[in-house]
Amino acid sequence: MTILARSGKEGASRLELFTTAPYVAVVVFALAMLTIVWMLQSQEEVVERSALGRDVQWAERTMRTHFLANEEFLNELAREIASDTLDSDAFQLRTNQYLANNPELINVVWIDASGKVRWSAPFDTTDWLPGDTLSATQGQVARHAREIGRAAYGQPYRGHSGSALVEVFIPVQRGRAPWGMIAAVYSVDGLLLHLVPSWFSEKYRLTLTDGNAETLASNAISTNATDPGLSSLIVFDPPGNGLALRATAYRGDTQLPNELPVSLIIGLSVLVFWSLWAQRGHMLRRIKVEKERDRIFNLSLDVLCTLNLNGNYRRLNPAIERILGYPAESMIGRPLLDLVHPEDLEGASEQMQLLARGRPATFEARMRCADGRYKWLVWSANPVPDERVIYAVAHNVTDRKAAEDAWRAESAFRRAMEESVLTGLRATDMKGRIIYVNRAFCELTGYSESELVGIDSPFPYWPDDEIDRNEHNLALSLAGEAPVDGFELRIKRKDGNIGFVRLMVSPLVDAAGQQTGWMAAMNDITESKRIHAELEAAHERFVAVLDGLDTAVFVADVQSDAILYANHAFLSDFGLDAVGRTTHSLALPQPELGDYPVDPRRLTPEQLPRELFDGELHHPLSARWFHVRERATRWVDGRVVRMAVATNITDRKTVEELNRQQEERLQRTSRLITMGEMASTLAHELNQPLSAIANYSSGCVNRLQSGRYKPEELLVAMQKAAHQADRAGKIIRRVRDFVRKSEPRRSAVRLFDVVEDALGFAEIDARKHGARIDNRVTADLPPIYADRIMVEQVVLNLVKNGIEAMKDSDEDRRILTVSARVAESMIEVSVIDHGHGISAEDREKLFNAFYTTKSDGMGMGLNICRSIIEFHNGRLWVDNNPEGGSIFRFTLPTENALEHLSEPV
Repeated sequence: MTILARSGKEGASRLELFTTAPYVAVVVFALAMLTIVWMLQSQEEVVERSALGRDVQWAERTMRTHFLANEEFLNELAREIASDTLDSDAFQLRTNQYLANNPELINVVWIDASGKVRWSAPFDTTDWLPGDTLSATQGQVARHAREIGRAAYGQPYRGHSGSALVEVFIPVQRGRAPWGMIAAVYSVDGLLLHLVPSWFSEKYRLTLTDGNAETLASNAISTNATDPGLSSLIVFDPPGNGLALRATAYRGDTQLPNELPVSLIIGLSVLVFWSLWAQRGHMLRRIKVEKERDRIFNLSLDVLCTLNLNGNYRRLNPAIERILGYPAESMIGRPLLDLVHPEDLEGASEQMQLLARGRPATFEARMRCADGRYKWLVWSANPVPDERVIYAVAHNVTDRKAAEDAWRAESAFRRAMEESVLTGLRATDMKGRIIYVNRAFCELTGYSESELVGIDSPFPYWPDDEIDRNEHNLALSLAGEAPVDGFELRIKRKDGNIGFVRLMVSPLVDAAGQQTGWMAAMNDITESKRIHAELEAAHERFVAVLDGLDTAVFVADVQSDAILYANHAFLSDFGLDAVGRTTHSLALPQPELGDYPVDPRRLTPEQLPRELFDGELHHPLSARWFHVRERATRWVDGRVVRMAVATNITDRKTVEELNRQQEERLQRTSRLITMGEMASTLAHELNQPLSAIANYSSGCVNRLQSGRYKPEELLVAMQKAAHQADRAGKIIRRVRDFVRKSEPRRSAVRLFDVVEDALGFAEIDARKHGARIDNRVTADLPPIYADRIMVEQVVLNLVKNGIEAMKDSDEDRRILTVSARVAESMIEVSVIDHGHGISAEDREKLFNAFYTTKSDGMGMGLNICRSIIEFHNGRLWVDNNPEGGSIFRFTLPTENALEHLSEPV
């Protein structure tokens, strides 16, 4: 109780009243006690029953609170599993810790959606093992939990050890889809052992029964007899299922006499009168001390408070409002942990548990202010278990923590920066003793930090043959005379390997501006020196290779057109003084500016490299042919240049021209041979129309001479003669066009017309061999860009080969089919026969020159056909006919496709 200071008579009278009131109260208390003793004895049973009811209700609420707290923990595990934020290791760690703090729980498992146990804690459990499945009874409870969307408890049962167990299932859902179950097992014995305090067990005999009134667990630790009349039964929900708690009071060992309370009251009253008189003076002194204490409590800059053992505030000083912004009155009854930052909550909870067990604790935590900010408070708390109170002091260390965090961040940043750089850093004092090295320096030398820090010269990484030189360089550095570009040194690593480094030295100045030593930066140049040497060697090899080529190579600036480089072949062909001159001042085979896809002078470095030209050029002065390829690229100094490679292909062009002429002769010879083979057949074909013309003409002459004729009959006969003459003329014209010598003339032609003309020749040979030609080429095919006679020669050659291949086949199988289809931008022509076929060995050599399977063949027909098709940008090949025989196929591009192929890139 706090006594506020008063002044004058009012204060004195109140103090006198305060000091006199206890005497009056003692007299009144003694009289009252004597009056009600008899009432107490008569109402003792009623009081005991009321006490029993309150105690049992308290025990029931305590146990129910633990059930709900455990359900919350299991729900938290379920949420974290559903959100994939909890793995197996974290599950084991958190669950084992929780089981250690809540021993009434003996097992916690996660069961997936298929009903199999995935995780089980603790590890040494034998009841639930990963991979186990739910029993029928467990599955029924799990389904019930999933249907109601919350915890469901199973019926109590006896475990393997004989003790009673109760299971609880918590549904796990991801979105609206079931994701499994969190299950926990309670020990019924553990509920009484760990959730009921010892004083309660000493006062009452507690039993837990199931719905059939069967005793599941009991705490019968006293040998005293129980009073059946003082018994209370409370049904639990949760867990429900008939689980009930029955408490029966123990009978006392002795009965006090009725006179004893009266004697005690009178004796105690006398004693109280004496003690009050003795304490009157002490009270006055204590009032003064309490006033001073209250001033300290109210004026303290730190938070002073008292809490109950559950961590709820009971009293706070005004400093709580100054530091956190909460009025002291509003915090009464609130838990201390409500304002703790989530990241500090676990540590603070552990310390509060220590306080609840009667042990002092000190911890730091961030506390939430009224405006939403957080401040760091250092809590020092000491519990008084007898009073069930905790005395605590909280000091605001927010500024100190901010300074510490800033210092740690800066130190960590500096350390991380020093450790992450590839440059070795070494600090020495003014005398040259090493006082600091970073990780990169240790990696460069091979020595650890402990082996280098604190040593004087000579340093262990100096080569033995260069100690004097390094001592001289160190003396220059300590004198401040080190070269601006540093020293290039050799170092001997700990493993004996030699490396090259460049050492830069600068003064080491402290915060006060005083030089305390020298800082050296060491860069490893071993690899750069090796690469430089390799580049020089590679450059020499590259120049030697280019000078050894017969191909002329040069590089010219796109802006000035000056030649920057030329190899030996270029200098030999176009002048030894070519370097430095412009390309247009020399007689070079090079394209005109309009031949380039872009103007090289407008190219930027970002557009490089880029192909400029790739083609064949004719040198007008020397009459030589060159294959020239030019490419825009970046020169060693960054500017844009043209790199050209000119290869003399005069000999190749000469050979190609001779080959072309020879191929034309072979084609014409092949056509003449074909006509020679068909000479007798053609004579027979021509004989028919000529004989018909002669007969029609003779008939007309005879009728004219006899004078017996009709004009209309003569007209019909002459029309038939004219038709036969036209037929003979077409045969002769077709033969003349087929065998005459001419340059290839490519134009847009219809494949239908080409095939018709070719089959006009082939029909004669087909009738001779008793074969039939099935022409399936339609007139709606797109035109092709080709030489009509060449393609006709290919078709005729393939058709003749197919007819000859079927000469030994049955007469009903001598059918040769010619078809065509559009395949993408090509027309594919197929010539299908039912002859003897072609073996795999012959197929590999079939298109080679002078290879033939005929006894009288030259072996040039198919070779010429492939050359003609490839000349037209097509392809010729042969397949086996599944029905027997062979299928020759060739492709020709359509006119539109050829236009796209000819467009410049």
